[in-house]
Amino acid sequence: MKRNIIFILGLLLIGLVLTGCQEKQKDSVQESKQAGESKATAEKSKQADEAGFTSEDKVVTINGKVLTYEDLQFYQLMNKVDIELNREQDQQKLKDAELTDKLAYWDEQLKYHDNFNVNLSKMIEQHAMYLLAREKGLDVEVSEVAKTIEEFTVRLEQNEPASQLVAAYPDDAFKNRLNSYFTEKMLTKQIYETLKTDVRKEKPNASEKEVVYDTSKNYDGLYQSQIASLEIKINAAEKE
Repeated sequence: MKRNIIFILGLLLIGLVLTGCQEKQKDSVQESKQAGESKATAEKSKQADEAGFTSEDKVVTINGKVLTYEDLQFYQLMNKVDIELNREQDQQKLKDAELTDKLAYWDEQLKYHDNFNVNLSKMIEQHAMYLLAREKGLDVEVSEVAKTIEEFTVRLEQNEPASQLVAAYPDDAFKNRLNSYFTEKMLTKQIYETLKTDVRKEKPNASEKEVVYDTSKNYDGLYQSQIASLEIKINAAEKE
């Protein structure tokens, strides 16, 4: 009987020790989880503090359509990707001093597109001119957009600097935005090309340089008129 009592007490003691160990392990896991969540929250807050925005923040509202900070980051990415693709073209066709000057220009452009207001202006311009294209009844075939995206993707995969830029952006978010982005871009380009055709009709003997100058001038005038007709609110100003 005495031996049984000692045995039972021993089992109870072992049970209490095991329970204590489990509780301690549970507390340790919980503390680690909380530490991880705190770190993630701190990191997110840090990113928001450094940029002044979180990805969900409104940056600008155009005729009721909200464009967020995440949208702006995508436009910044695409602007820089274009720079790298253009740089590659110049490396293939230019030489010596001309190439050196052009490469320096593209380096400046990369730094230029680190500027918040530069990317904001370009995002507003493309969306505003896209709306104008729609107002004028312009359209682009879905197959044309798909072909353009396919060609862009091939060039992107063959360009290491551009690929590295894209690699830093969430893959699904990047692919999901390409269709709307290129639809806007292609319709905006249609407006420019229409203006260019009009200039050539008005000045059949003009040089290409003059045609480009007049087209750009007419495009800028049209853009200013379009901006004046839209209801635009720069939500970013509220952050200042």
